[in-house]
Amino acid sequence: MKHSKFNYDTIVIGGGFAGVIACRDLSEQGHSVLLLEASDRLGGRTWSKHSTVGTYEGILELGGQWVWPEKQVNMMAEIKRYGFTLTHSATPESYPTFLAGAHNPGPLPIPLEEVYDFERAAFKILADAHRINPGIPLDQQNVEDLDISYGEYLDNLELGAATRGWFTFFGSVFTGRYAEEISALGPLSFIAQMDYSLIRAWGVLDEYIVEGTSALIKAIAADSNAEIRYETPVARVVQDDEGVSLTTVAGETFTARTAIIATPLAGWAGIEFDPPLSDAKHQASRERHMAYAVKALMQVKNAPRFPYLLADAAHAGGAILLCAEHDLGDDGQMMGGFYINHQEREDRFGADFAGVERFVKTLCPEAELVDFQAHEWAADPWAGGFIAYKPGRLSTSHGALSTPEQHLYFATADIATTFMTWMEGALETGKKAAVDAHRQLTQ
Repeated sequence: MKHSKFNYDTIVIGGGFAGVIACRDLSEQGHSVLLLEASDRLGGRTWSKHSTVGTYEGILELGGQWVWPEKQVNMMAEIKRYGFTLTHSATPESYPTFLAGAHNPGPLPIPLEEVYDFERAAFKILADAHRINPGIPLDQQNVEDLDISYGEYLDNLELGAATRGWFTFFGSVFTGRYAEEISALGPLSFIAQMDYSLIRAWGVLDEYIVEGTSALIKAIAADSNAEIRYETPVARVVQDDEGVSLTTVAGETFTARTAIIATPLAGWAGIEFDPPLSDAKHQASRERHMAYAVKALMQVKNAPRFPYLLADAAHAGGAILLCAEHDLGDDGQMMGGFYINHQEREDRFGADFAGVERFVKTLCPEAELVDFQAHEWAADPWAGGFIAYKPGRLSTSHGALSTPEQHLYFATADIATTFMTWMEGALETGKKAAVDAHRQLTQ
């Protein structure tokens, strides 16, 4: 491949926040950029649309949604740049939960008789979270002893059933998997990035974009001079000393001096790389470190009026979270739900009306499901589930997953060192990949 024959300076594979911000930033530096998106939309694991559920009509967020304005500097910079609006979720006055198979109305999230267990667990978890420095790869932090299953980690604390159930929330809410399946480094890192605060991490449902996440990502894309091709999955990526050649599933070939791989980690396994990716990247992408999660938006009648209710997924059929989004008066309320829909379990809820209804009634037996829309992320062929690292991977390979390889750079919230899984993490890695690619292009 010769420079004069390159079609583009950079080709970006994947049109989530990481890929789109990389396109925008490289375009602003005067580079020619092609974005190849496998699906028919931008956004990846964020997806908002204007739609109707029952009598409600408005923006539905079927994927990533929440923003922490005080700390997520990249998200706030984009929100301000394009003039979008944030609104604040309701602040709870009590904290209802469904733990160890029993309803607890609050105001405390656990039964009073387990308050000392709660205090002891909080001390240990915060102490271990303080061993983690956000921004530094976890394989460089001497935390191998914490890279065990989160279930084993909680068992070692010898907690009461309700307290153990409550602390599983920090593992399941961003992974969509059970505590026994994920590394304890995931929830401990989540707490560390939330200013080492259980209260801050507990109240993750903070602010969200009124106009929707898809509107923001479209604004970023429109501000770019990149050429965007939809429904164009990539089959093969070949590198030589000069640059990169990419072949699509349909057989088209494009060349560039650099490429940014901005698909989820699991997506790397579906692309043939020549030369192959490093052993760490190759193995991690095939280990299915991904959530089995469903997010549902529902019109519900006869449900209690609360900002949100947390559940112990292991004793709630996989239910994790139920939150109120809009009061519909006599028509009830719009609620959001998040639950595990594990493909290997026969007792899973499912993502049809009957499954969503079982989910709602597990947490609110008196509730009546009127209508819903849901998305099963694990079944999404291109976006896939949110990252859910199994034990043993982060403490050995975290830094290696983001290391450039010759002309290739990697960008996804899955490999972020701060705000992993968040939109902020996607922007962080996308902007860094753009900086690195620009540096190579201008050498």
